[in-house]
Amino acid sequence: MVEPARAASRKGLQWILRNDVTKWVFLGILIGIVAGVGSIAFYFLIKLMTGLMLTGITGFVPPEPLGEGGSLAYTLGHYRWYLLPISLAAGGILSGLIVYNLAPEAEGHGTDAAISAFHNNNGKIRRRVPIVKLVASAITIGSGGSAGREGPTAQIAAGFGSFVADVFSLNDHDRRIAEAAGIGAGIGSIFMAPLGGALLSTEILYRRDFEVEALIPSIIASVVGYSIFGYLFQYRPIFYTDPSFLFFERPESLLAYALVGILAGLLGKVYVNVFYGIQGLFRKWNITRFAKPAIGGLLVGLIAIKFPQVLGLGYGWVQLLLNENLYLMPLYILIILIFVKIVATSLTIGSGGSGGVFAPGIVIGSFFGAAMGIILHPLFPYLNIVEFTIVGMISFFGGVSKAPISVLIMGTEMTGSFALFLPLMLSTTLSYFASGVNTSIYRAQVLDRAHSPAHAAEYERPIMDQVPVYKAMRTEFNYVTPDDDLRSALPKLRETRTKNLLVMNGHSLKGILSLDMIKSGMDVNSLKVSDVMSTDVPTIRYDANIHEALDRLIRSDRGILAVIDEDNTTVKGIIGLPDIAEAYNREIRRIKHELMQGEG
Repeated sequence: MVEPARAASRKGLQWILRNDVTKWVFLGILIGIVAGVGSIAFYFLIKLMTGLMLTGITGFVPPEPLGEGGSLAYTLGHYRWYLLPISLAAGGILSGLIVYNLAPEAEGHGTDAAISAFHNNNGKIRRRVPIVKLVASAITIGSGGSAGREGPTAQIAAGFGSFVADVFSLNDHDRRIAEAAGIGAGIGSIFMAPLGGALLSTEILYRRDFEVEALIPSIIASVVGYSIFGYLFQYRPIFYTDPSFLFFERPESLLAYALVGILAGLLGKVYVNVFYGIQGLFRKWNITRFAKPAIGGLLVGLIAIKFPQVLGLGYGWVQLLLNENLYLMPLYILIILIFVKIVATSLTIGSGGSGGVFAPGIVIGSFFGAAMGIILHPLFPYLNIVEFTIVGMISFFGGVSKAPISVLIMGTEMTGSFALFLPLMLSTTLSYFASGVNTSIYRAQVLDRAHSPAHAAEYERPIMDQVPVYKAMRTEFNYVTPDDDLRSALPKLRETRTKNLLVMNGHSLKGILSLDMIKSGMDVNSLKVSDVMSTDVPTIRYDANIHEALDRLIRSDRGILAVIDEDNTTVKGIIGLPDIAEAYNREIRRIKHELMQGEG
C-alpha cells in the first residue's frame, strides 16, 4: 500500500509542476506559509530579545504602534540610560559572532542580499542563511539597534523559495521567481501589506524596471503569509490613524506635498551617502570583524542616551506622530532626530550588524514629514501634521528604495487609508526623481532587465541579426501582372495592408504597383498595370537577416520588400514590418525555451 501511494504522490507532484498555473499556486502557498510562520517567529524572537537585553539591562521600554498592541499614553519613565551603550555593544558582539562564524553573507540588510542572489547567483541562498539572519537580527534589534525587521523576513522567505526550487529540481529561472516571491511574501507579511509586498517583489529588483513574471507567485505567497501573520493582530494595519485627520479636498495643497516630495528625495541622497560612507569606513578598518558591530552598537548607545527615539524599530514613535502626540518631539528635536536616526542606522547596519533598512527609512521619513508639517502649517493651515507625516515617510522611502509604486501601496495599507493617495502619488514620484536614478539604499539593484546577469542571455545576442529573411517572409501573397488592367488590380490593392502589390510574370519581378500611382481621372478600364507601375522595387536577398530588412523598410515608402534569389529577379516571397515582428517574437520564445530546457 505504501509504495503505490508514493508512486501516486510522485505522479501527482510531477503533474502539478509541469503546468505553470498549478506549479506557482502550489509553490506560492508553500512560500507564503513559511513567510507567515517565519514572520511570527521573528516577531516574538524580537520581543524576547528586547525583554532580555534592551529592557532587561536598561529598563527602557520602547513605544509600539497601535496595530501591534501599543498605547497612545506613552511616557519615557525612569530607566538606566547609562547602560544603553552596554546593551547595544553586547547585542553587536553577539550578532557579529553568530554571523561571521556561521554565515558572513547574513550581515547588513537582508533585502539587498536577496536582490544580489537573484541577479548574480540564480536565486541561490545557502540554507543556513535565513536562520542565522533571523537570530542575529533579533539580537541586533532587541538590544536597541536601529534596524528593521523586513530585510530578515524577506531573506527567510526568499531562502525558502531557493530551498523549494532545489527540492523540486526546478531550473534557475524558476528558482529566481520563487526567491522573488519570497521577498514579497516576507515583506508583505511582516508589514501586513500584502498587495504592496507582492508589487515590491517585482519592483525592488530594478531601479527602472519590473520582474513581471514574479507578480502572480508573489501575490499568492503574500496573501497566504499575510493571512497567517495578520491573524495575530486581527488584520489591523500597523499604524492607527483617525480618518477625520486624513482628507484631500484642496488642490493648492499639492504645492506643499510637492515640496515635501522634492526635499524627501534630496534627504534620501544624504541617507544613502551617509549609510554607505560609514559602511565603507568600517570595512576599511582592519580589526576583528565581529568587533565592528559591537563598536557600532556602542556608538548608537551613546547617541541614544540623549535621543532614545533612535532605538530599535521606531514604529511606536511614528504612531505617536500619527496621533499628533508631540510632547517628546517638538520641532527642534524632530529636525535633530532626522539626522541622528540616519547616523544610528548607518552605524548599526554599516558596522556589520544584522537588520533591515525599510523600517528606519519609514521612521526617518516620518520625522521629516512631521517637521515639514509644523514648518508649513502657517502657510497651509488646513493641513495637519498627520497628513505630512504619512506623506513624508512614504515619499522618503519610496524615492530612496527606487520602488515608488509598491511603497506607495504599502503606505496606504500600513495606515489603513487611501485618503491621501493623490498627494502620495505626487510626492513619491518627485522624491524618486529628486533622489536620482543612481541613488538607492539597495546597492544590489540594477538599472533594468538588460543590465541583470539573470537576463544576460536574452540581451547579449543580436537577435535580429540571427534570423534570416527566408524564415520571416511570406511565400503566399497577392500580385498582379504587367498586362492586367487597372480596374482588376484596384480591389487587390485595397485589400492589402500596405496598399502595394508586386508586379510579376510568373516568378520574375517586373515592378511594383502602389495605390498612390493611380491618379484621379485616370481611365482604369483602358490603362494597364505596366502603364503606371514603378520599376524601382525595394528588394532584399532571401539570405539576408531581418535587421537589414527592417533598415530597408524604414528607408522605403512602400511598406513591403520583394525577397529575391541570387539572380536578383526571381521572387521568393515578400516581407513587411508585421512579418519581421512575428519572426522576432518567435525567436525570443525559442531562446527562452532553450534556456529553460538547459537550466532544467
